[in-house]
Amino acid sequence: MNKSIVAIAALALACVAGRAAAQTYNARRMGMGGVDLGGTGANIAYRAVPAPPAEPRGFSLPIGLIQVLANPPQLDAGKPDFSIFDLANLLYTVPWNLQLTQPDPIASDVNVSISQDSLVVNLGDAQKLFPQQSGKIGAVLNGPSLGFSVHRVFIGLLPVVEYDNDLTLNDALHGALANADPFLPNTLYSMTDKARAQLAAGAELGFATPLARGGAGPADRSGFYVGARLKALRGLAYGDHNGSIGFTTPDTLFTKPVDVRYSGQLNDAGPDGGGIGVGVDDIGTQVGWKVRQSAVYSDSATGGYVQQVLNERAPLESRIPTVLTVNAATQVGRALVAADLVSGVNNTQAHLGAEIWAGRVALRAGTYIDANKLIEGSLGTGVRFGTLGLDLAVSSHSRNVTQQRVLEMGAGISFYR
Repeated sequence: MNKSIVAIAALALACVAGRAAAQTYNARRMGMGGVDLGGTGANIAYRAVPAPPAEPRGFSLPIGLIQVLANPPQLDAGKPDFSIFDLANLLYTVPWNLQLTQPDPIASDVNVSISQDSLVVNLGDAQKLFPQQSGKIGAVLNGPSLGFSVHRVFIGLLPVVEYDNDLTLNDALHGALANADPFLPNTLYSMTDKARAQLAAGAELGFATPLARGGAGPADRSGFYVGARLKALRGLAYGDHNGSIGFTTPDTLFTKPVDVRYSGQLNDAGPDGGGIGVGVDDIGTQVGWKVRQSAVYSDSATGGYVQQVLNERAPLESRIPTVLTVNAATQVGRALVAADLVSGVNNTQAHLGAEIWAGRVALRAGTYIDANKLIEGSLGTGVRFGTLGLDLAVSSHSRNVTQQRVLEMGAGISFYR
């Protein structure tokens, strides 16, 4: 099997299986349930919050890469240890953290029952891969901003990536694959897919300021802060697809070959087709494009596919979805308690975490609701050696094809002032 076909199949399997969940790479945050600890990230208001004296900076360690390099997945579909599910799981979980446990393998037999004018396919454990709802993945990714700030105003340049995919099986195909329903005559079995991805270069101009501050001095972080950001985007690349593939069974099964039909529409553009879009914190942000519009469909005469260009520069407006982040943090005695709510593309997640220092050792714990609506938990610790620190964390997650709860470990190095 061609490796590109394997990759496409793995991506399709990941889309069908369910939502993709956010992954945390910072070991300190992981130990606190993945809670957003502020800084210059999603919540612009945090730019106005004074940095705590002992706030560390650092980087995470890719300890999960060792695991993958020691036992890489098989890419040759002709080998007995090849597993499309292992490849799909790598799409769900980037192998940066060490996976302490693995989801149960899907290894049950596939039973096919054939009789006169009757066909039943029982996929066994693999039936759970086809949920009743559509499989959606998507995200808005704002890259690191390169810029500067003057007092409460900041300016910078950053890349913006947005992708969204919605794959749906019709009721007949879902029943045949997920419930082992018999294939019926004169019935349409189909799958539809809507996908979009876009890349833009962004320029941001914003401000952050306190509305109310505590009275314990300039280093006091307590208060209520607000911020806003104006973002101008220049489109660099765009592509979307809206298509369906399927077949209709004849009056009597097995009397004629199955004719699988595909039809869809493609829109794509490069930097020369990108326009300018403006928005406030991605609220109402749209980018204008001049896209090549094509129709793709099955050719019954040749058995292949035909792509017909309909318009070389069709006007199109794309939207950058809004990601809402609400978070709060407070000091309760020696413990730092933080919480957030992030509502993004196709899912909403909530995180709650705490950290307490006992001398040179930090103890952390947290919980969160993931994109699969499961309650996860985490524990972590940190040890400080002067200006250098080591962080470790263990967290549960369900970022895999079968949405089973498993454990991972993260590690990082911190630098203290």
